[in-house]
Amino acid sequence: MPRTAAKVALWIVIIVVIVGIAASLILTFGYRGYVKNAVITVLQDRFHSDVQIKDIRVVIFPRIYATATGVVILYQNRTDIPPFLSIDKLEVATDFWSVFKSPRRVSNVHLVGLQIHVPPREPKPKETNPNRKPRLPVIIDRITCDDTTFVMLPKDPTKVPMQFDIHKLVMTEFRPDGPADFRATLRNPKPVGDIATQGQFGPWQADEPSQTPVRGTFSFTNADLGTLKGITGILSSQGGYDGVLDHLNVEGDTDTPDFALRTSAHPVDLKTHYVAVVDGTNGNTYLKSVVAHFRNSTINTSGEVVKNPDVGAREIILDASVGQGRVDDMLYLVVKSDKPVMTGGIKLTARINLPPRPGVDLFDRLILNGKFGVADAHFTSDTVQSKVDALSRRGQGEPKNEDIENVVSNLNGSFMLKDHVVDFSSLTFDVEGAKVDLAGNYNMNNEQLDFAGHLLLNAKLSQTTTGAKSVILKAFDPFFHKGGAGTSLPIKITGSRSSPSFGLDFHRKDDKDKDKTNKKEAKKNKEEKAAKQQKSKEEADQS
Repeated sequence: MPRTAAKVALWIVIIVVIVGIAASLILTFGYRGYVKNAVITVLQDRFHSDVQIKDIRVVIFPRIYATATGVVILYQNRTDIPPFLSIDKLEVATDFWSVFKSPRRVSNVHLVGLQIHVPPREPKPKETNPNRKPRLPVIIDRITCDDTTFVMLPKDPTKVPMQFDIHKLVMTEFRPDGPADFRATLRNPKPVGDIATQGQFGPWQADEPSQTPVRGTFSFTNADLGTLKGITGILSSQGGYDGVLDHLNVEGDTDTPDFALRTSAHPVDLKTHYVAVVDGTNGNTYLKSVVAHFRNSTINTSGEVVKNPDVGAREIILDASVGQGRVDDMLYLVVKSDKPVMTGGIKLTARINLPPRPGVDLFDRLILNGKFGVADAHFTSDTVQSKVDALSRRGQGEPKNEDIENVVSNLNGSFMLKDHVVDFSSLTFDVEGAKVDLAGNYNMNNEQLDFAGHLLLNAKLSQTTTGAKSVILKAFDPFFHKGGAGTSLPIKITGSRSSPSFGLDFHRKDDKDKDKTNKKEAKKNKEEKAAKQQKSKEEADQS
């Protein structure tokens, strides 16, 4: 009996297996076309476009499995732009009975080699039917994408499109009538770093894909700023975004604890908070506000990072201002020496321009145009400060008064930085009793100075010294007065930043040229006057 029961049970199992295989084969072959058509219908409904599938294989029982290769979806059947979607392999897996429920559900979709090309917004909005319902509404519980390429096509087909390479993308509850949750990880190309983001995407706008809503948060870590020539540091950033694909509002914070410029290699802890708008069609970024803080200074910036159509690279144009900063912080950031040349408060406004020159160091491209003012400045070099103290003593007419020391200075100027050279069209330097008005340049590579201008003293020339020199100089007081009791002297400043050389400049070329011009004009005026007098005399004689 036991053997008979075992045989019966075995035959039952065999029959069930055979029936299952047979049912699977019957359903597979019988419904293969139905499943293929269902897949095509769902994709057509979702993207309002023609769908092409190179090959599809289906297994239906006990679960439905479908594998499609060579899937191509043309955006509204256009052939003048890349396919909206192309998929190397599409795998679908779901329970058999779930496709007969309402709404129909698919458990899992796995995409390999997905490429998405989102076309730009049309100049005129298309007429759409918001009440159009899909013929075969389906909710997908989970979509997993490996090695996805996401491309935003520009309006101008000659321009380079904006591309993102997404390593892993997972979406849940993907449905036609609402947003889907998503998580993604990708590698940012420049600066190189890892981005993790999550949020909500959709509902998908098939007629205007660039208008599909998206919102989420992001984390940008281990971003190596060394890939941007001219600066170094490891940046991290967190923030959020919302909007549509071609107009994203972004707000976030960055922290770079070891930020440094090549010109100084002095690391500082740089923190920023930014508010920006990103155009996803071309990657252009419009900075509404960037507040950067390092050491004891804060810089407020706004501007744009936009692609130059002639070069194909991005140009950075910023307006920066420093309301309450420290000049020693600014010098520490940009100058090589460990000890800044001076300390004091600074106010600054500047236009920053980084023109696109691929492969060229950031600092080699930097153009600055601005104005600054430094209040209560004190020079850190004892040699320089002693000369400033001596200048103040002479300017006040007390050259031997040693109580006048550690004099504070005020600087104001307009400058232009280009090709590592700072040109000062106007630079004023004043201490109690004296003022220097200069123009010239400073070379940041070799730290050489070349300035010329005037030294204005409150005291007479003879009062700037004592003894016999003072007596002798009294004869020259009238020649160097500035309209009152003071003195005006032509001066020059040359040498290096650490060891400047101050001197009188009686033979300055521009003054000689000016004198020659004045003499020529005076001679010409004299001749014209004599000619008029002669003409008047002749007319009088004729009368």
